[in-house]
Amino acid sequence: MRNVTKLMEKAQRLKEKGLTTGEIADELNVSKKTALWMVTRKTSKGDVPQDIFIDWSRVGANPTILKYFSIALSELIREIIVQNKLPYPDVIAGIASSGIPIATLIAEDMEASLSIIRPKKHLWEPKSNKKISSFILSNFSDVKDKNVVIVDDIATSGNTLKDTIELLKRRGANPLAAVVLIDKKGIENIGGRPVRALVSIGLIDER
Repeated sequence: MRNVTKLMEKAQRLKEKGLTTGEIADELNVSKKTALWMVTRKTSKGDVPQDIFIDWSRVGANPTILKYFSIALSELIREIIVQNKLPYPDVIAGIASSGIPIATLIAEDMEASLSIIRPKKHLWEPKSNKKISSFILSNFSDVKDKNVVIVDDIATSGNTLKDTIELLKRRGANPLAAVVLIDKKGIENIGGRPVRALVSIGLIDER
């Protein structure tokens, strides 16, 4: 879906279905600022956002392709462990919702437990005074006293990964590193933890 008009129409349909602006951002793999602009034609700073739309639905729709992408991320985790002399992860923490299938397959491949985290961006709405925070879903693995690797599909700003690292530390876990399919920001380190991506994207801007 490369047409911006069609993308904006999809954002409007998602809003009509009751999704928050943060959830729309996650669904369309764009920043919260971009999602807000698509829904309202306004941003918090008034400027038209500059963003990169990522569509990895062909990967997500095919279990075999998704499996091999996840195995590739497992190898990336093993590289990080060796290069940084880190302990082997006890838990793989997937960030909902797109990170869940990837994290599940990685956990199986690495013989680790699975934890699922709902990021606070899913509850985000502009001008909302409601205090929101990320949380760990109770039906999955506990993270206390565990070595944890974070898994997500796309890193847009790095804020979700930062929030997740802080959440894990508050819950008594040892966040080792984070891996993502695609990095839109060029993130290599957050809070002293290495961040690696299978694909990194850079925007050349002459302005």
